[in-house]
Amino acid sequence: MATSRHQFTDTQQTFERAGKQISFDQGKLAMQADASITLKFQDTAVLFSTVMAKEPKSPDVDFLPLMLEMRESFSAAGRIGGAAYRRREGRPSDQAILNARLTDRAVRPMFPKGMINDVVITSTPMAMDPNYPLWVISIIGTSVSIMASGIPFDWPVGAAQIAYVDGVFVVNPTHNQLEKAELNLVVAGKKWTINMIEDESNEVSKELMKEAFKIGQEEIDRSCDFQTQYLAQISISTKTVAFNKPSHELEEAVHNFLGEEKLQAMTGFTKVSFNDLFSQYEKECVEHFKAEIEDENNAEYSEAKVKMAFFNTCKYFIRWRTLDTGKRVDDRTQMDIRPLYCETGLFERTHGTGLFWRWDTQVLSTVTLWWPKDYLILDDMENDGTQQRYFHHYNFPPFSTGEARGIRGTGRREIWHGRLAEKALERMIPEKEAFPYTIRVVSECLSSGGSTSMGSVCWSTLSLMDAGVPLKKPVAGIAMGLFTDHDDAWNITKHLVLNDLMGTEDFIGDMDFKVAGTREWITAIQLDTKLKWIPLSIVYETIDQAFTGYNEIMDVMLETLPAPRPHVGKYAPKIEVFHINADKIKEVIWKGGDVINKIIEENNNIKIDFEDDGTCYLTHPDQEVIDKVKAIILEIVTDLEVGQQFNGEIGKVEDSYMFIRLPKGKSWFLHVTNLIQKPVWPLTSHYKVGQHLKVEINKVEDNGKIAVKEVK
Repeated sequence: MATSRHQFTDTQQTFERAGKQISFDQGKLAMQADASITLKFQDTAVLFSTVMAKEPKSPDVDFLPLMLEMRESFSAAGRIGGAAYRRREGRPSDQAILNARLTDRAVRPMFPKGMINDVVITSTPMAMDPNYPLWVISIIGTSVSIMASGIPFDWPVGAAQIAYVDGVFVVNPTHNQLEKAELNLVVAGKKWTINMIEDESNEVSKELMKEAFKIGQEEIDRSCDFQTQYLAQISISTKTVAFNKPSHELEEAVHNFLGEEKLQAMTGFTKVSFNDLFSQYEKECVEHFKAEIEDENNAEYSEAKVKMAFFNTCKYFIRWRTLDTGKRVDDRTQMDIRPLYCETGLFERTHGTGLFWRWDTQVLSTVTLWWPKDYLILDDMENDGTQQRYFHHYNFPPFSTGEARGIRGTGRREIWHGRLAEKALERMIPEKEAFPYTIRVVSECLSSGGSTSMGSVCWSTLSLMDAGVPLKKPVAGIAMGLFTDHDDAWNITKHLVLNDLMGTEDFIGDMDFKVAGTREWITAIQLDTKLKWIPLSIVYETIDQAFTGYNEIMDVMLETLPAPRPHVGKYAPKIEVFHINADKIKEVIWKGGDVINKIIEENNNIKIDFEDDGTCYLTHPDQEVIDKVKAIILEIVTDLEVGQQFNGEIGKVEDSYMFIRLPKGKSWFLHVTNLIQKPVWPLTSHYKVGQHLKVEINKVEDNGKIAVKEVK
């Protein structure tokens, strides 16, 4: 019997985006997912698959269990990749995690409030064009996949990447263009508005940044239009989802229980004091409604719903109080920055330290300087052995928020905040030629009261200066918050941008907008928001206000340490950099590394590195050892000429000739006829190994062989 061919419907559409082709395709791959869209951009193809659980894991879940996963694929990049003993993809790389979190921030606000079905969106690269990053592709592909699945989702989410290269704005920049770009901006949002920003810059002005946002918004709008046109061609069945949120009646009952007295009592505190009182009143509230919660016939009451109603009541009260009176939860005004304390040089043995203390937030940054070849190697789907000589790691242990929980590896949030601080500072790190060290900064969040990432930026700056790193300019950062009021159509009717966002305001507010920079220019921006959109006017207002705010913080920083220390610390390794003729490197190494290994062993394991151009790096804690080895190397590579004289040691004696140990780690030929006095045969009767003779070079042959003669 003949085998029939499988039939399927494949829906494709292609659009032009800034001179490049972008296309959507559904119907051929991963058909058991709720929706799978293949997005192609140039030679890159990524499959975005969305699946929603039909029932929530628990009716009492009080958050949206959304998971975005990027499955790395070395084969998509045309590489085998992976560790040599495994040769397959392992845990997600930092780059994959950063991609996933960037996309999460853009799409999460668009799901309906109170939805509790698990949603998993998986991006699987099928082919990768090495010229283009995946940021924008990830956001647009995820948005189309969600909407095609029929899961409730408020409008398509568009995205754009804008670079400023050689005085021109570039949409869809290549990796090569990004390497020399003054600005690298990724934005996302729905039409006419923005809800996610990620930027790294080489000191750009506020005006240039605002112009980039305008171009980014135009590209967001176009990518939203592409999605709308494509989705109109496919059949979409709307999914039924489960919700867990308190009713209006329950929120009124909780508000009546709390009353004005308890609500007012929760103001005027730092985050820690607020949390203590919040927990106390929450327990009292649950106890007050205990009978209703235990009534199985009363579906409107559960412990989870009572807690959500309690949170909403506190949230609305604090937001209303701030918007109406200008007084914040800790009684600060809009522009106030929390009290600061700075200190450097806390520990003797570390190469550089900086302590940042801003009310409940405490961050300790430590710098380690090491030899040039200890750089970080990035080996993932988008990086094939990329060398990174400055890198920043951020740790957020549970004790920083008073949690009794063990540490189980590095979380995604820690990776993201570490990269943000890294971006804010990396353009201010001196070039390798001026400061050849590999530099690692570790920021330990010891206590969290909000904006620990910006605390990491500020005190990484001070710790680097304390370590003697000659930063081009100091960098500071600040987190900005937002409270808003809306009309029935969710248009913002009233808003207040808040300086120096504290943890409580982050939890109940509308955005966490981080801005870092030098005195005059911006180096990094990051925006997270719970709103579905923020107009550009508020984005601009926030940048202007943040610029003033982080400069106030920098004033305090520079009172503590006004400039980098003139030298690295006594426990930091010292590095000497000098150049030799590149052709002479082999003479320092010699056969099988005999010469260089001997130098290293005899000089306390000094580290010696060469670049192909003849640059030599000597690294050791003791400067005297470095000076000694530098002299040895220069002696080896110095060209020898006829007439040069040396005090040589006899290394080997034969009947009619001997070898003399001379500079450059070699033994050179001395025939009996070139001795001042011709001894009676054989030479072994008159000369011993270890004796010294004063000799002069009398012949240098083309092949490098050298003959010497004895002189007085």
